[in-house]
Amino acid sequence: MTSIIEEQQRLIRSAWLLYENRERILNNPCMAYAPIHVQNCLAYITDDVFKGATLGTYVEWWATELGRRVDKQGTPFLVVRISGSPLSGGNKCLIVKENGEEDEIWLERWPSTWHTFMTLCRRYNEGEKPEEPYCLEEVICRLTGRVEDCMKYINERLDKWR
Repeated sequence: MTSIIEEQQRLIRSAWLLYENRERILNNPCMAYAPIHVQNCLAYITDDVFKGATLGTYVEWWATELGRRVDKQGTPFLVVRISGSPLSGGNKCLIVKENGEEDEIWLERWPSTWHTFMTLCRRYNEGEKPEEPYCLEEVICRLTGRVEDCMKYINERLDKWR
């Protein structure tokens, strides 16, 4: 089982690869419904508000101006973790730039930011999921053509069925 920290690091390292392959991901339910275990949170609201965060949630959100933004220097970045208060508007979100540099920053348009992400989480949580969605690492293996690594995950699923 992957820890939340490991999953977050995997998402950070592969965010731009995933974003660039968003059409392929969204067209494959096993990829789109890959669960993403990152500690997104809103103060004063239960933890399950972001229940259902999947790879599809992220890549759809990154395709919007709220999930993919540009800093004051014109450098694009993707938001990979959101954290803040819906009441005060205070927030500190984790981002990753195209060069792999990560940072924690305050985001403008905070109510729209968390609400849009939460709406996508809810839609994926209530959607028709494939019986065996891939894990994030398997999606990355498939996108990068690492067939031998993919076989490990395929064999694990076969072992469960036996």
